[in-house]
Amino acid sequence: MRHTYLTWALLTVACGTAQAQAWYQMDSPERIQSGLVTHASRLHVFKPAASLRVLPPAPATENTQRLAREGKSFASSAYSALLIENGNLVFEEYAQGASAQTPLNAYSMTKSWPALAVGEALCAGKIKSLDDPAQLYAPQLKGTAYGEASVRNLLRYTSGAEDPGGNGYVGIHSLPAFKSMTEHKMSLVELLKKYGGSGRFKAGEKFVYNGLDSEALSIVVREATGMALPAWFEATVWQQAGGESPAAWYLDSEGNGIAEVLLFATTRDFARIGLYVLERLTDKAGSPCMQEFVKEAAKPLVAKGYWDAAPQWGLGLHTGADGNTWMFGHAGQRVGINVKNGRVFATNSMRDTTMTDSSARSLLAR
Repeated sequence: MRHTYLTWALLTVACGTAQAQAWYQMDSPERIQSGLVTHASRLHVFKPAASLRVLPPAPATENTQRLAREGKSFASSAYSALLIENGNLVFEEYAQGASAQTPLNAYSMTKSWPALAVGEALCAGKIKSLDDPAQLYAPQLKGTAYGEASVRNLLRYTSGAEDPGGNGYVGIHSLPAFKSMTEHKMSLVELLKKYGGSGRFKAGEKFVYNGLDSEALSIVVREATGMALPAWFEATVWQQAGGESPAAWYLDSEGNGIAEVLLFATTRDFARIGLYVLERLTDKAGSPCMQEFVKEAAKPLVAKGYWDAAPQWGLGLHTGADGNTWMFGHAGQRVGINVKNGRVFATNSMRDTTMTDSSARSLLAR
């Protein structure tokens, strides 16, 4: 279902944005707003959840005031920084033209959202077992390494498929082919078939940062639930997280959600997804099945072999060098979840800096 895009269209006009942006140029608040309006027909737009999650201010203490000062400093070189402790908003800062209502780019944080959608499908009985081959649910993937891989190995990024990036950690395949898919000249299934050969490693053997594993999950979710990935996510995770503002998720020519990148939401709503994860890690919300799934997703199951800030991967969630659960994206997009102190930290930015991860870890831990 593609919802109306009037809200952002009016916002773009109000901001005076004149030039339409291609998806790969959507790296600032102004360009994002312009691009989302330009590509409205290619988007699934989330409505606010039926029951919004309120983020009340945290009680003012010496510690929260100190954290607020540090958050303001952090946000000055980003678009946003937000910290929640025990459900209360400790600080919320914006810069560089962003605000609490600005949709921002998730980049590869997107990859964690399909994993949560898979968990909801599993717990709803739509997916019978994570060890089932993907092609059991998505027969159009038969004859590809993605179809032969188990749902679990797709979540683990150990599908055994060829690495289109060529080096095991690029996380992107052929840019021209990906561009064709986003421009609706090639479908997601066609892209998966084009790069569906077996790689150097057997399924389950080695982590390869290949975003097509997430794309295969998009097809699995649609076929298993009867709903495209973004629609299923909106009906399950988004509703339970209490999303507040419109969020946008790109679709391919057949209405499948693009599952590795091209997701836009406010920093507040990224943080709400973090709270959804935290509540299931701590057994405070969700079914026992989903609690078990999220705990497994957050385990350090696979060593990446690189990326010092987040050296381990589970079933769609990163384990950071600090031992906490993270969602990571290019150019400084982060959601961190600290179970011990009940904190969620969220930030969106235009670039990674040498201090991004150390400062984010400090704010999450203190």
